[in-house]
Amino acid sequence: MEIRVDKSLQAETSAANSNSAKTNDALWCGQCNNDTLIFDMLSSEYVCSTCGCVSTERLYNGEDNSYSSRTGYSDRSRTGMPESLAIHHKGLSTLIGMNDTDARGKVLDPIQRVSIQRLRTWNNRSQLNDSISRNLEKALKFLNNFGDKLYLSQAVMESAAYIYRKAAVKKLAKGRSTLGLVGAAIYAACRETATPKTVSDIASVCNLTSKDVMSHYKLILRELSLQIPVLHGTDYVTLIANRLRLSEKTKRDALRIYSLVQDNGISIGKNPRALAGAVIYLASQNCNEFLRQVEICQVADISTVSLRKRCKEIKSAVNI
Repeated sequence: MEIRVDKSLQAETSAANSNSAKTNDALWCGQCNNDTLIFDMLSSEYVCSTCGCVSTERLYNGEDNSYSSRTGYSDRSRTGMPESLAIHHKGLSTLIGMNDTDARGKVLDPIQRVSIQRLRTWNNRSQLNDSISRNLEKALKFLNNFGDKLYLSQAVMESAAYIYRKAAVKKLAKGRSTLGLVGAAIYAACRETATPKTVSDIASVCNLTSKDVMSHYKLILRELSLQIPVLHGTDYVTLIANRLRLSEKTKRDALRIYSLVQDNGISIGKNPRALAGAVIYLASQNCNEFLRQVEICQVADISTVSLRKRCKEIKSAVNI
C-alpha cells in the first residue's frame, strides 16, 4: 500500500512538473529568450516586454475577455472593422504605430527603434507593391466619395467595388481615365441592383460628361461580359416625381397611366426616361398641378421634342 501511494505521489508530482514546464514554455519569448511576457488586456495576447514580440503560441481564452454564449456579439468594441471590397486592403490591413514604445509605454532602445522603423517602411511598401494596387487605392477613394454624394447603399458600393476590381485585374485602367472607370462601375452597379440613377447624375458627381461615362460603361460590359437587367420605367417615374416634389395624388395617377402604357405595348423600344416624363406631365394635367415641360426635361435628361412625341403617342393610344 505504501508503495502504491508513493507511485501515485510520484505520478502527480511528475504531472505537476510537466504542467509547470508547459506553462513556463508558453510564457517564454522565442525571439529574445526571456521570460518577460506580459498579458495585454486589450488585444488578449502575450507580449514580450523586452523586445515587443507578440507570442503566437498561446492566446488568452478567458471568459471575461472573449465572447461567450451568454453575452454573444452585443459588444462590438472588439470586433474591428468588417471586411469590405470598397476598401483597398479589404479591412484586413496591418498598422504599425508611430510611437516608439513597447506594451508598457517604455521607450525602445535605439537599435530596436531602427528595426521597428524598417519594419514600418516595408509594411507600407508591401501594401502598394504593384501598379494595380496603387490604382485600386486611388480609385476606391473616389468610389467611396462619389457613393456618399449619390446616397448609395452599402450593397451598391460593394457591387461597384467588385466590378472595378475585376476591371483592374484585366488591366482596363491602363491608359484610360480612372474617374471614367469609377463612374462606369457605379452606373453598372446601380443597373444591377435596380437603383434608379441616371448617367447624368453620375457624370455630374464625377465631374465628367455623360459621353465619357457611357463609353467606359460599354467597355466594361464588353470586356467583363456583365449581364445587366433592364430598369423598369416605374422606377424612373418615382425618381422624377420625387425630384420634382409632386403630390402623392399625381404620383399615383402617373403610375396608373404608365401601367396602361405597358399594357398597350407603347413602351417597347422607347426611352424609359422619356416615357416617364410624358406620363408625369399628363398626370400633372389631370390632377391640376402646374408643371412646365422644361422642368421635366431637365430632371429626366431628355429633350422637349421627345417629351411631346411620347405625350402624343400616349394620348392617341390610351384613354386617359
